[in-house]
Amino acid sequence: MAHVINPVSRKALALPPQQRMGLATLLLESLDDASEFDQNLLQDLSKRAEQLRKGTVKGMTTEEAYGFSL
Repeated sequence: MAHVINPVSRKALALPPQQRMGLATLLLESLDDASEFDQNLLQDLSKRAEQLRKGTVKGMTTEEAYGFSL
């Protein structure tokens, strides 16, 4: 899947880290009712988001993850 940077995603990426994490969590939780969505993947992503929130793992910058900076 190609990453599309549109005005909404650009604004979301400009948020401070805590707000981005909150938005990511909200979006992930909104997928709970998607019947075709892999629930195992959702659980793993939720676990990783919690680890980032607690600081038990370190996140990556956009440049580290995608090779460019916004």
